[in-house]
Amino acid sequence: MHPPRGGFFVGRYQETKNFVMNASRLLSQFRISAAMRPYVLRLRLRGTDFEFGSEPEQAVAYTKCIREMRRILVEKRRITAIAADRAILKSLEAAYDFQLAHLRYWFLKTTEVQSHTTLDHLIRNLRELRTRIGLLPPNSKGELNKRVVGIIARAQFDSEAFIGIVETITAVLPQIGPRRLADDILSLIRPEPGETRRPPIIDQWEAMPGTTRVKVEAMLGAKPSRSLVGWLNNVADLLEEEQPARKRGAPRSISRVFVSRIATIWRTLGLNPGLAYDFFLHPASDDRIGRGGRVESGFQRYCRAALNAVGDSTEISARQVVNIRRTLASSIRMR
Repeated sequence: MHPPRGGFFVGRYQETKNFVMNASRLLSQFRISAAMRPYVLRLRLRGTDFEFGSEPEQAVAYTKCIREMRRILVEKRRITAIAADRAILKSLEAAYDFQLAHLRYWFLKTTEVQSHTTLDHLIRNLRELRTRIGLLPPNSKGELNKRVVGIIARAQFDSEAFIGIVETITAVLPQIGPRRLADDILSLIRPEPGETRRPPIIDQWEAMPGTTRVKVEAMLGAKPSRSLVGWLNNVADLLEEEQPARKRGAPRSISRVFVSRIATIWRTLGLNPGLAYDFFLHPASDDRIGRGGRVESGFQRYCRAALNAVGDSTEISARQVVNIRRTLASSIRMR
């Protein structure tokens, strides 16, 4: 039997194994080294990039899962073979993405925390820079204002303007006095003397949450300041006002995203992603009345087979299916 096209296939067993890769895998069911953690999401890998079923046991399990998915669609639901194969391929892609969901969540969470921390450091540095420049005598502050006022007054303020202001301050400081105060300000902008790379405060500006930066840049362009000290104070205040709220509470279920994708695939086939009920699940006995109960539906079996095909034993609960049905129903009503 030939599984669907597109890269998901049952490969022949390879006698030569990469023991280095197998010894420390990022995901147990995929031949991805743990050393690839920083890069696996950037590469935008898809399920078609992997050879599922490359070992005999996996090949048997993979083929069995594909057969079960096709049986549910073709034999039970009377879907054409071509449409079924397309749906199975999309379902396997969803199952593969589900394997990377935990990695993707923690990557995004880590990035979010880092951007918030960077913003906090930036606000503190701007306020400290404002304080230290405020200690300069009037003639030194006047020289700084004269050199940066053209950049501050720009109607379209952006990251390039911010970089220009920082670089201008850095260039003017060696030319003004007192020397001790000027060097003190310069050490805040360039903590490492002799460092050739750009000042860390510029990296902080570009690494803060993008939504905050865009809003603040627009506000600065609409209301320019007349002095450098006033501008630094204004920037710090705006950044503090516009910083995004920290997300609290538990994240949305990762399984729900997978179930939603499979439900969408079924809907495009004209199928209803639902539950099943067996009225004779618990037959009557001499001392007990018979009763029914929920059993695994065709949709749940299909989801389980798709996950098992990529080595995942996760089961889809009735509650997850109910939640997806409610979401689909509400989206239809809103149209």
